Amino acid sequence: MTRRVIAVALLAALPTLLSSHFASATETLGSVRTNTASTADGTVTTLPGGAILHLAPGTKIERLRVMKLLLAAGQPQTATQVVKLVAGRVDIEIPLSKAPKTAVLLQMPNKVSAVAKGGHSTAIVAANRITVAAVDGEMLAASGNDWKPLPSGLVRGFVGRDPTPLEHPVPGVPSVAIAQPLLLSLGNDVPTARASTSIVKDADHYQLSVWRLTDKGNELVRRVDARGTVGDIAGLRPGQYQITARALDSAGIFGPESPGSALRVVGVELPEGARYESGAILLGTRGRVKLMAAAGLEASYGQSAHFVPAPDTVGLSRGEGTIVRLREPGTVNEVRVGLEPRTLRADVEISPKHAHWPDDMIEVTVNLFDARGHAVPESVQVKATVLVNVDIADVTWMRSENLMHTFIPRPHGKGPWVVRVEVVDEFGEAAGRDFMEVAGPAAERLSAR
Repeated sequence: MTRRVIAVALLAALPTLLSSHFASATETLGSVRTNTASTADGTVTTLPGGAILHLAPGTKIERLRVMKLLLAAGQPQTATQVVKLVAGRVDIEIPLSKAPKTAVLLQMPNKVSAVAKGGHSTAIVAANRITVAAVDGEMLAASGNDWKPLPSGLVRGFVGRDPTPLEHPVPGVPSVAIAQPLLLSLGNDVPTARASTSIVKDADHYQLSVWRLTDKGNELVRRVDARGTVGDIAGLRPGQYQITARALDSAGIFGPESPGSALRVVGVELPEGARYESGAILLGTRGRVKLMAAAGLEASYGQSAHFVPAPDTVGLSRGEGTIVRLREPGTVNEVRVGLEPRTLRADVEISPKHAHWPDDMIEVTVNLFDARGHAVPESVQVKATVLVNVDIADVTWMRSENLMHTFIPRPHGKGPWVVRVEVVDEFGEAAGRDFMEVAGPAAERLSAR
């Protein structure tokens, strides 16, 4: 008897085995020992024997049992997990082997059944269509008793109760490219990566998979649908990633993942007192910016063409501003961040000049600027003190953006007085000062002559 005849005989025996088995199969999914975990794109269930079921959100499985099936001539019977797929999508992963130790038999509506023998198999139960696909590895599929092999790389669809299947290939493998494979994440400025794929014949759309590189391997972060060949990936934390792509057909069957393209997001952690303004980090003299996920990068400063291994922290260059440039070794794509001194300059004006008390009302005006001469925002904290002779005057400061002003109350006594105004930043470093001598009453000045 030829192998083809044997295969036909085995396939012909399946309907009888299945119908007799399910006549007494009433146990639910919970009655079989499984390991289940939730993921970003559904639920993963590991069955006895090692088959892994990836259940899409909303997928419904009603019952599950084990039976023995003869799946290949000359091989022992295989312990087969029987699953009734009522609605939704299941992707099955079984290690490929010439002598499989486990298999999964799916029973679906409209008398459609399928056996996943190894590799990656998919089954989708939609409103009026049932789709099975041998993405990588062979399957068996049937409408009623008409069992036929489903070779690797082929999709078979059944519409309504029509037993005649529609077949087409599994989508091919796209390539994926990252527009900027090195990005900078600074404070609340979270970057967006843009990925593009090549065109795959008959693809309905594409899906980008974001994998975070960890010590334990690649960890799936999320999947992003790309309607067209371009997709944006937003909100990535600092770290190293691989971006892969796969093409999906109109039934939702996806082909193999593409090779990965590297993406790195470098994080910048500011020390206390530093702030990010107008494209630069303003630092104290001894402040150091921490770089995250920068291990293995090269760094250079200013316009220098010389690169060295990137350090863990960076700071000002001898107290002066600089530009830090980072890149992957052997590449020219760079990310840059400017570092500038966190210098606060306070221009203090006391008016009117040649004032005397109690005749004049003395006003103090303070204008605040950074090291580049730009007006600082109101969020920048400063402390301004008014002294009359050696006593601190009780004044009320009013501030709008970078402008502060106050009036100095008239002191008791005959004078003369020295009025001093001192401004320091939030860390106590001097920002500006001014002073003025104030004469006493005019009558006293005349009598003194």
